Amino acid sequence: MTDRYNSGIPGREISGPIRHYNLAWHLVRVFLPLMTRLRARKGKEDAQRLDERFGLYHHRPDLPENPLWLHAVSVGESMAALALIRALAKAGDRGPYLVTTNTVTAAERIRTASRSISDAEITHLYQPLDHPQLVDRFLAATRPRAAIFLESDFWPNLITRATQRQIPVVFASSQMSDSAFAGWQRRATLAGEVFKTPHQVMTVDKLQADRFAALGTPQAAIKTGGSLKLPAAEPVIDPSLVQQITSAASGRKILLAASTHKGEEDVVLAAAAKLGAGWMCLLAPRHPHRGREIAARAKGAGVSCARRADGSDPQPAHSLYIVDTLGEMDSLFAVADAVFLGGSLVPRGGHNPIEPVAAGLPVISGPHIFKNQAEFDALAARGLLRSVTDADSLAAAAIAATSDAAAARRLSASARKFAAEAGKRPELAARSILKVIKAAKRDR
Repeated sequence: MTDRYNSGIPGREISGPIRHYNLAWHLVRVFLPLMTRLRARKGKEDAQRLDERFGLYHHRPDLPENPLWLHAVSVGESMAALALIRALAKAGDRGPYLVTTNTVTAAERIRTASRSISDAEITHLYQPLDHPQLVDRFLAATRPRAAIFLESDFWPNLITRATQRQIPVVFASSQMSDSAFAGWQRRATLAGEVFKTPHQVMTVDKLQADRFAALGTPQAAIKTGGSLKLPAAEPVIDPSLVQQITSAASGRKILLAASTHKGEEDVVLAAAAKLGAGWMCLLAPRHPHRGREIAARAKGAGVSCARRADGSDPQPAHSLYIVDTLGEMDSLFAVADAVFLGGSLVPRGGHNPIEPVAAGLPVISGPHIFKNQAEFDALAARGLLRSVTDADSLAAAAIAATSDAAAARRLSASARKFAAEAGKRPELAARSILKVIKAAKRDR
């Protein structure tokens, strides 16, 4: 067992900033089991796998041996992890691969999507809480040969203690929001310990590269490679669902509200009412468990709707179909005439716009897009983004996106071209990561 000062590696002491950070974890340690159980009751943790949060794996005889470990927070980062795994396998890495996530929805996405990657052995675990003892348990049990942290989830112990075990660390598709950057700046000494650690940081754009440099990452370790939040190489489309929706639409145009959050559905419902009888709306909440709540709000507003999670099929009489299930977004993109991407009318930072673009759909988005700012800026420069703020502008944007058939075809072709260019990023990132791993192995 490690104490609050020990790095877990004989002869290696941890720094003052990390010791202070760990003191906070030691103070709350007794409350962590209660905290995780309460989260499980709310559906935010997997009640059957809470031990994984504590680095305990007696229930997991399937742990891979010396895996390449990728840490992804939630669904978007998990898709980036899967895209990178495909590229690593194609580049000759034989795996196995371990993916850690924080959310239940991400775990399900890994489980379902990994089935389509036949040439890679992929295991999922929930990320251990960042208490030093729990991190040491995780690293001792999994013994990863390299650690890749995707996007913006930077846990000091996971990162620094991996390095102390001579595990090469890479940040890929890296970025941080304005508020996260400001928060790290306020904790400059801790940030210095964390961000000087990785062997390489691949950022989504130059702005992010400058931020990592400001927090202590050596310039020589930084390169810009774009976001890896990319759709699967082959979309997973359910022909029966496509047929059901197309039949229910009965010639109506279809507005898809994808990955919506609380506070956005009312705007979508109001926009759908303004669009009128010539439109059908599909609403896919980011968190499917909210489907019942959304249906109640829709019915309260006098909207005729059905929920997929109830086993109900869409009907011509429905103006709204709530797709509160997982793994069906590709099918929804396949039938949509216009798409509003959620997480953007509320300050959640916006979601991955590459997925709808790969389906040939220009994007309608609210103003809060900081999580994928570089992608949205690139789409705007190509005329593939319409920004909205309320129901009136959302309805107007949907009409504008579909009123000129010839223009819509041109934009669709431009969208697919952009997505194809972005699709080359994982291959480049995989080559870079494998070079880092090889160099680290040689230098040991």
